Amino acid sequence: MKTAKKLPSSAKKHRYQFSGLLFLLPALLLFVGFVVYPIVYNNQASLLHWDGVNPGTSAGLANYAELFKDPVFLTTLRNSLLWIPLTIIPQALMGFLLAVALDQKLAGSTAYRALFFVPAILSPVVVGIVWQRIMDPFNGVLASLGHTLGLKNLNFDFLGNPKTAIFAVIFVNVWMWTGFSMLFYLAGLQLIDKSVLEAAKIDGATGFQTIMRITFPLLKTTHLSLLLLGIIGSLKTFELIYVMTQGGPAHASEMLPTYAFQQAFQLQNVGYASAISMVLIVIAVAASLLMVRVFGSGFLTGDDK
Repeated sequence: MKTAKKLPSSAKKHRYQFSGLLFLLPALLLFVGFVVYPIVYNNQASLLHWDGVNPGTSAGLANYAELFKDPVFLTTLRNSLLWIPLTIIPQALMGFLLAVALDQKLAGSTAYRALFFVPAILSPVVVGIVWQRIMDPFNGVLASLGHTLGLKNLNFDFLGNPKTAIFAVIFVNVWMWTGFSMLFYLAGLQLIDKSVLEAAKIDGATGFQTIMRITFPLLKTTHLSLLLLGIIGSLKTFELIYVMTQGGPAHASEMLPTYAFQQAFQLQNVGYASAISMVLIVIAVAASLLMVRVFGSGFLTGDDK
């Protein structure tokens, strides 16, 4: 009876590597097709004067030069600088406090978790329409409440005023995603060794001291994860703003994605819209790398050295 020949170790290694690549191939194809190719195509389009229908003509870096002379584009950058801290910090803070409260094994805590998380699973389009109706200065819920209670400030046109439109949408965004932050922190709290908290209690630490000096620092990986997701999510915000204000009034609540959409599909300026999109990609990647660089790569794994 013949025995099978054993393959050399190097041949075995190559065979295993080839098998691994075969398993990765579908994901790699999807990544190239839906991430790499669109970025390359978009970059090429940003170097053209192109309406999206007729053949484009070479523009070099003219679209990029025009961006920094465009007051609306500068407004979108300002709005992004407002949006990022005014959404990430309140969401994280309220999510953390809710997580700590609901981690105490209170009666009905499971129902409360689901209730607070519901807005995060709703469509931003639905949320935008509902809150647009709530903030309607004539027939909205706030206006009716203002008439009933005699609070005239509630009749204010929050979405129609250039000074308040962006802050009104930020408020709705915070309301929508606070439950998502809460869920992240609840997951992080489950990973904390309870003996550490018990030791702090035995040493005489108050509940507030335990939260601020032990629980909060031990959730550092959760903080960074939410920070990175918050920055990326803020930069690509589109549906909520488009439904509630369409970037108005007078571009007061315009963000990079809504402005790119307007340029591409309403003004037929696809080359210029592609340049806006490329700037958005660069800002998102740079901000993410900066956060990892500032906090250290070990921040994500809990290995700070």
